[in-house]
Amino acid sequence: MKMKKKSFKTALMMGALSLSALGLAACGGEEETAEDYPTREIEMVIPWSPGGGSDIEGRIVTEHTQENLDENFVVINLPGVGGTVGLEELAEDEPNGYRLGQIHEGLLVAHHTDITEINYDSFEPIASMSSSDQILAVSSNLGVDTLEEFVEYGQNEEIRFGGTVSGIPRVWVEQLGQELDINYNLVGYEGLSEAIQALAGGHIDAAIVDYSSAGDFVEAGHMKFIAVGTQERVDAMPDVPTFTENGYDISMSINRGYVAPAGTDPAIIETLAAAFEETANDQAYIDAINNVGSSVNFMGPEEYREYLDSQNEIIAEIAAGLEEE
Repeated sequence: MKMKKKSFKTALMMGALSLSALGLAACGGEEETAEDYPTREIEMVIPWSPGGGSDIEGRIVTEHTQENLDENFVVINLPGVGGTVGLEELAEDEPNGYRLGQIHEGLLVAHHTDITEINYDSFEPIASMSSSDQILAVSSNLGVDTLEEFVEYGQNEEIRFGGTVSGIPRVWVEQLGQELDINYNLVGYEGLSEAIQALAGGHIDAAIVDYSSAGDFVEAGHMKFIAVGTQERVDAMPDVPTFTENGYDISMSINRGYVAPAGTDPAIIETLAAAFEETANDQAYIDAINNVGSSVNFMGPEEYREYLDSQNEIIAEIAAGLEEE
Protein backbone atom coordinates (compact mmCIF):
# COMPACT_ATOMS: atom_id res chain seq x y z
CA MET A 1 0.00 0.00 0.00
CA LYS A 2 2.83 2.36 0.86
CA MET A 3 4.55 1.51 -2.40
CA LYS A 4 1.46 2.43 -4.36
CA LYS A 5 1.16 5.78 -2.57
CA LYS A 6 4.82 6.50 -3.18
CA SER A 7 4.49 5.66 -6.88
CA PHE A 8 1.40 7.84 -7.19
CA LYS A 9 3.21 10.74 -5.44
CA THR A 10 6.23 10.30 -7.65
CA ALA A 11 4.05 10.33 -10.75
CA LEU A 12 2.45 13.57 -9.61
CA MET A 13 5.87 15.16 -9.07
CA MET A 14 7.11 14.04 -12.47
CA GLY A 15 3.96 15.36 -14.09
CA ALA A 16 4.39 18.71 -12.36
CA LEU A 17 7.99 18.91 -13.48
CA SER A 18 6.98 18.15 -17.06
CA LEU A 19 4.31 20.83 -17.00
CA SER A 20 6.81 23.26 -15.49
CA ALA A 21 9.29 22.57 -18.29
CA LEU A 22 6.59 23.07 -20.88
CA GLY A 23 5.61 26.33 -19.19
CA LEU A 24 9.19 27.56 -19.28
CA ALA A 25 9.45 26.80 -22.95
CA ALA A 26 6.15 28.52 -23.69
CA CYS A 27 7.24 31.59 -21.74
CA GLY A 28 10.62 31.88 -23.40
CA GLY A 29 12.45 30.57 -20.34
CA GLU A 30 15.67 28.58 -20.03
CA GLU A 31 14.28 25.58 -21.86
CA GLU A 32 14.08 27.55 -25.10
CA THR A 33 17.33 27.95 -27.01
CA ALA A 34 18.36 30.76 -29.35
CA GLU A 35 18.10 28.29 -32.22
CA ASP A 36 14.38 27.80 -31.43
CA TYR A 37 13.69 31.55 -31.48
CA PRO A 38 11.04 32.82 -31.98
CA THR A 39 8.30 30.57 -30.62
CA ARG A 40 5.76 33.23 -29.61
CA GLU A 41 4.73 36.80 -30.37
CA ILE A 42 7.23 39.62 -30.02
CA GLU A 43 6.45 42.97 -28.40
CA MET A 44 7.73 46.10 -30.16
CA VAL A 45 7.98 49.22 -28.02
CA ILE A 46 7.37 52.47 -29.91
CA PRO A 47 8.30 55.17 -27.37
CA TRP A 48 6.00 57.76 -28.96
CA SER A 49 2.27 58.42 -29.16
CA PRO A 50 0.15 56.81 -31.90
CA GLY A 51 -0.15 58.74 -35.15
CA GLY A 52 3.33 60.24 -35.43
CA GLY A 53 5.94 59.30 -38.00
CA SER A 54 7.72 56.88 -35.67
CA ASP A 55 4.49 55.05 -34.89
CA ILE A 56 3.40 54.91 -38.54
CA GLU A 57 6.73 53.62 -39.82
CA GLY A 58 7.14 51.23 -36.88
CA ARG A 59 3.82 49.60 -37.65
CA ILE A 60 4.77 49.23 -41.32
CA VAL A 61 8.03 47.56 -40.29
CA THR A 62 6.40 45.12 -37.87
CA GLU A 63 3.53 44.31 -40.24
CA HIS A 64 5.93 43.19 -42.96
CA THR A 65 8.67 41.67 -40.79
CA GLN A 66 6.36 39.32 -38.91
CA GLU A 67 5.76 37.51 -42.20
CA ASN A 68 9.48 36.69 -42.32
CA LEU A 69 9.61 35.43 -38.72
CA ASP A 70 6.37 33.43 -38.73
CA GLU A 71 5.47 35.07 -35.43
CA ASN A 72 3.36 38.15 -34.79
CA PHE A 73 4.60 41.50 -33.53
CA VAL A 74 2.50 43.40 -31.01
CA VAL A 75 3.12 47.16 -31.08
CA ILE A 76 3.11 48.86 -27.68
CA ASN A 77 3.16 52.67 -27.53
CA LEU A 78 4.96 53.91 -24.40
CA PRO A 79 5.35 57.69 -24.86
CA GLY A 80 6.79 60.14 -22.37
CA VAL A 81 9.69 62.56 -21.81
CA GLY A 82 10.78 62.84 -25.40
CA GLY A 83 10.59 59.12 -26.13
CA THR A 84 12.76 58.09 -23.17
CA VAL A 85 10.18 56.53 -20.82
CA GLY A 86 9.51 53.51 -23.00
CA LEU A 87 13.19 53.01 -23.79
CA GLU A 88 14.24 53.23 -20.14
CA GLU A 89 11.73 50.47 -19.42
CA LEU A 90 13.01 48.43 -22.37
CA ALA A 91 16.61 48.73 -21.13
CA GLU A 92 15.55 46.90 -17.94
CA ASP A 93 13.68 44.11 -19.75
CA GLU A 94 14.92 40.54 -19.94
CA PRO A 95 17.19 40.13 -22.99
CA ASN A 96 15.32 37.18 -24.47
CA GLY A 97 14.32 38.65 -27.84
CA TYR A 98 10.64 38.97 -27.04
CA ARG A 99 10.63 42.68 -26.28
CA LEU A 100 12.32 45.02 -28.75
CA GLY A 101 12.18 48.76 -29.31
CA GLN A 102 12.48 51.52 -31.88
CA ILE A 103 15.02 54.32 -31.58
CA HIS A 104 16.25 57.26 -33.62
CA GLU A 105 18.68 60.14 -33.16
CA GLY A 106 16.38 61.75 -30.60
CA LEU A 107 17.58 59.30 -27.95
CA LEU A 108 21.14 60.52 -28.44
CA VAL A 109 20.01 64.12 -28.01
CA ALA A 110 18.05 63.25 -24.86
CA HIS A 111 21.14 61.56 -23.41
CA HIS A 112 23.52 64.43 -24.15
CA THR A 113 21.09 67.06 -22.82
CA ASP A 114 20.80 65.13 -19.52
CA ILE A 115 17.20 64.03 -20.05
CA THR A 116 18.10 60.36 -19.62
CA GLU A 117 21.08 58.29 -18.57
CA ILE A 118 20.50 55.65 -21.24
CA ASN A 119 21.86 55.97 -24.77
CA TYR A 120 22.01 53.83 -27.89
CA ASP A 121 24.78 51.74 -26.33
CA SER A 122 22.36 50.67 -23.60
CA PHE A 123 20.97 48.31 -26.25
CA GLU A 124 22.01 45.81 -28.91
CA PRO A 125 21.47 47.36 -32.38
CA ILE A 126 19.56 45.10 -34.77
CA ALA A 127 18.88 47.16 -37.88
CA SER A 128 18.07 50.56 -39.32
CA MET A 129 14.98 50.27 -41.52
CA SER A 130 13.93 53.67 -42.83
CA SER A 131 15.04 57.24 -43.33
CA SER A 132 12.48 59.99 -42.91
CA ASP A 133 13.14 63.28 -44.66
CA GLN A 134 12.31 66.28 -42.52
CA ILE A 135 10.32 69.25 -43.75
CA LEU A 136 9.82 72.80 -42.54
CA ALA A 137 6.07 73.30 -42.21
CA VAL A 138 4.32 76.55 -41.36
CA SER A 139 0.82 77.38 -40.21
CA SER A 140 -1.51 78.53 -42.96
CA ASN A 141 -2.33 81.45 -40.65
CA LEU A 142 1.25 82.73 -40.84
CA GLY A 143 0.73 84.22 -44.30
CA VAL A 144 3.97 82.97 -45.88
CA ASP A 145 4.26 80.70 -48.91
CA THR A 146 7.99 80.43 -49.54
CA LEU A 147 11.21 79.99 -47.59
CA GLU A 148 12.26 83.50 -48.61
CA GLU A 149 9.07 84.95 -47.10
CA PHE A 150 9.58 82.82 -43.98
CA VAL A 151 13.09 84.20 -43.46
CA GLU A 152 11.87 87.76 -43.98
CA TYR A 153 9.09 87.19 -41.47
CA GLY A 154 11.49 85.67 -38.95
CA GLN A 155 13.87 88.59 -39.18
CA ASN A 156 11.08 90.97 -38.17
CA GLU A 157 8.98 88.79 -35.85
CA GLU A 158 9.68 85.92 -33.46
CA ILE A 159 8.74 82.54 -34.90
CA ARG A 160 7.23 80.04 -32.49
CA PHE A 161 8.50 76.57 -33.38
CA GLY A 162 6.89 73.49 -31.88
CA GLY A 163 8.81 70.33 -31.06
CA THR A 164 10.22 68.05 -28.39
CA VAL A 165 12.65 70.01 -26.22
CA SER A 166 14.40 66.78 -25.23
CA GLY A 167 14.69 65.41 -28.76
CA ILE A 168 16.25 65.97 -32.15
CA PRO A 169 13.83 68.84 -33.08
CA ARG A 170 15.66 71.01 -30.54
CA VAL A 171 18.90 70.55 -32.48
CA TRP A 172 17.20 71.24 -35.80
CA VAL A 173 15.47 74.38 -34.55
CA GLU A 174 18.82 75.73 -33.32
CA GLN A 175 20.38 74.86 -36.67
CA LEU A 176 17.57 76.56 -38.61
CA GLY A 177 17.54 79.62 -36.40
CA GLN A 178 21.24 80.21 -36.79
CA GLU A 179 21.51 79.33 -40.49
CA LEU A 180 18.46 81.39 -41.51
CA ASP A 181 19.35 84.21 -39.08
CA ILE A 182 15.82 84.50 -37.70
CA ASN A 183 14.22 85.26 -34.33
CA TYR A 184 12.71 82.13 -32.78
CA ASN A 185 11.81 80.16 -29.70
CA LEU A 186 10.83 76.56 -29.11
CA VAL A 187 7.49 75.59 -27.60
CA GLY A 188 7.83 72.14 -26.05
CA TYR A 189 5.53 69.23 -26.88
CA GLU A 190 5.69 65.58 -25.86
CA GLY A 191 5.90 64.28 -29.41
CA LEU A 192 5.60 65.20 -33.07
CA SER A 193 1.89 64.39 -33.28
CA GLU A 194 1.15 66.96 -30.54
CA ALA A 195 3.26 69.62 -32.26
CA ILE A 196 1.47 68.97 -35.56
CA GLN A 197 -1.93 69.30 -33.89
CA ALA A 198 -0.80 72.62 -32.42
CA LEU A 199 0.46 73.79 -35.80
CA ALA A 200 -2.77 72.75 -37.52
CA GLY A 201 -4.70 74.71 -34.89
CA GLY A 202 -2.59 77.84 -35.37
CA HIS A 203 -1.16 77.73 -31.84
CA ILE A 204 2.42 77.81 -33.14
CA ASP A 205 3.97 79.18 -36.32
CA ALA A 206 6.22 76.39 -37.55
CA ALA A 207 7.46 72.86 -36.92
CA ILE A 208 9.86 70.39 -38.44
CA VAL A 209 7.79 67.43 -39.56
CA ASP A 210 7.78 64.39 -41.80
CA TYR A 211 5.46 63.68 -44.69
CA SER A 212 3.71 60.70 -43.11
CA SER A 213 2.66 62.72 -40.04
CA ALA A 214 1.73 66.01 -41.69
CA GLY A 215 0.75 65.25 -45.29
CA ASP A 216 -2.98 65.00 -44.57
CA PHE A 217 -2.96 68.34 -42.73
CA VAL A 218 -1.28 70.00 -45.71
CA GLU A 219 -3.87 68.56 -48.07
CA ALA A 220 -6.61 69.85 -45.74
CA GLY A 221 -5.11 73.36 -45.90
CA HIS A 222 -4.10 73.64 -42.23
CA MET A 223 -0.38 74.01 -42.92
CA LYS A 224 2.15 74.34 -45.74
CA PHE A 225 5.43 72.64 -46.59
CA ILE A 226 7.97 75.28 -47.60
CA ALA A 227 11.36 73.48 -47.59
CA VAL A 228 12.72 69.95 -47.21
CA GLY A 229 16.05 68.99 -45.64
CA THR A 230 17.31 66.77 -48.49
CA GLN A 231 19.89 67.32 -51.21
CA GLU A 232 17.31 66.80 -53.96
CA ARG A 233 13.55 67.27 -54.12
CA VAL A 234 11.43 64.37 -52.90
CA ASP A 235 9.16 62.50 -55.32
CA ALA A 236 6.20 62.59 -52.92
CA MET A 237 6.28 66.42 -52.90
CA PRO A 238 8.01 67.63 -56.08
CA ASP A 239 6.86 71.24 -55.60
CA VAL A 240 8.62 71.62 -52.26
CA PRO A 241 12.15 73.08 -52.71
CA THR A 242 15.19 72.02 -50.70
CA PHE A 243 17.07 74.31 -48.34
CA THR A 244 20.14 73.67 -50.49
CA GLU A 245 18.63 75.10 -53.66
CA ASN A 246 17.75 78.20 -51.65
CA GLY A 247 21.38 78.61 -50.68
CA TYR A 248 21.30 77.16 -47.15
CA ASP A 249 23.53 74.32 -45.99
CA ILE A 250 20.82 72.47 -44.06
CA SER A 251 20.17 68.71 -44.06
CA MET A 252 17.64 67.05 -41.79
CA SER A 253 16.58 63.41 -41.61
CA ILE A 254 15.76 60.71 -39.07
CA ASN A 255 16.92 57.12 -39.33
CA ARG A 256 14.56 54.85 -37.46
CA GLY A 257 16.08 51.62 -36.22
CA TYR A 258 15.36 48.71 -33.90
CA VAL A 259 17.20 47.45 -30.85
CA ALA A 260 17.08 44.77 -28.16
CA PRO A 261 18.05 44.97 -24.48
CA ALA A 262 21.78 44.68 -23.84
CA GLY A 263 22.92 41.09 -23.40
CA THR A 264 20.55 39.59 -25.97
CA ASP A 265 22.03 36.43 -27.49
CA PRO A 266 23.92 37.25 -30.73
CA ALA A 267 22.13 34.35 -32.43
CA ILE A 268 18.78 36.04 -31.72
CA ILE A 269 20.11 39.36 -33.02
CA GLU A 270 21.25 37.55 -36.17
CA THR A 271 17.84 35.96 -36.66
CA LEU A 272 16.08 39.30 -36.26
CA ALA A 273 18.55 41.15 -38.50
CA ALA A 274 18.07 38.57 -41.26
CA ALA A 275 14.28 39.00 -41.04
CA PHE A 276 14.57 42.79 -41.13
CA GLU A 277 16.90 42.61 -44.13
CA GLU A 278 14.44 40.38 -45.97
CA THR A 279 11.75 42.95 -45.22
CA ALA A 280 13.94 45.80 -46.47
CA ASN A 281 14.27 44.03 -49.83
CA ASP A 282 10.54 43.33 -50.13
CA GLN A 283 8.92 45.56 -52.75
CA ALA A 284 5.66 45.70 -50.80
CA TYR A 285 7.52 47.13 -47.80
CA ILE A 286 9.50 49.54 -49.98
CA ASP A 287 6.27 50.81 -51.55
CA ALA A 288 4.61 51.21 -48.13
CA ILE A 289 7.52 53.23 -46.76
CA ASN A 290 7.72 55.37 -49.91
CA ASN A 291 3.97 56.02 -49.73
CA VAL A 292 4.40 57.76 -46.37
CA GLY A 293 7.15 59.99 -47.75
CA SER A 294 10.13 58.07 -46.36
CA SER A 295 12.77 55.81 -47.88
CA VAL A 296 14.23 52.44 -47.03
CA ASN A 297 17.66 52.70 -45.41
CA PHE A 298 18.71 49.27 -44.22
CA MET A 299 21.77 48.83 -42.03
CA GLY A 300 22.60 45.57 -40.28
CA PRO A 301 23.84 45.32 -36.66
CA GLU A 302 27.47 46.32 -37.24
CA GLU A 303 26.81 49.05 -39.81
CA TYR A 304 24.00 50.46 -37.70
CA ARG A 305 26.23 50.52 -34.62
CA GLU A 306 28.90 52.41 -36.59
CA TYR A 307 26.30 54.90 -37.79
CA LEU A 308 25.10 55.50 -34.22
CA ASP A 309 28.71 55.89 -33.05
CA SER A 310 29.28 58.67 -35.62
CA GLN A 311 25.98 60.41 -34.88
CA ASN A 312 26.72 60.26 -31.17
CA GLU A 313 29.92 62.25 -31.65
CA ILE A 314 28.16 64.91 -33.76
CA ILE A 315 25.21 65.28 -31.40
CA ALA A 316 27.47 65.39 -28.32
CA GLU A 317 29.29 68.36 -29.84
CA ILE A 318 26.07 70.17 -30.76
CA ALA A 319 24.56 69.55 -27.31
CA ALA A 320 27.68 70.92 -25.64
CA GLY A 321 27.23 74.09 -27.67
CA LEU A 322 23.62 74.39 -26.51
CA GLU A 323 24.69 74.19 -22.87
CA GLU A 324 27.17 77.02 -23.37
CA GLU A 325 24.49 79.40 -24.69
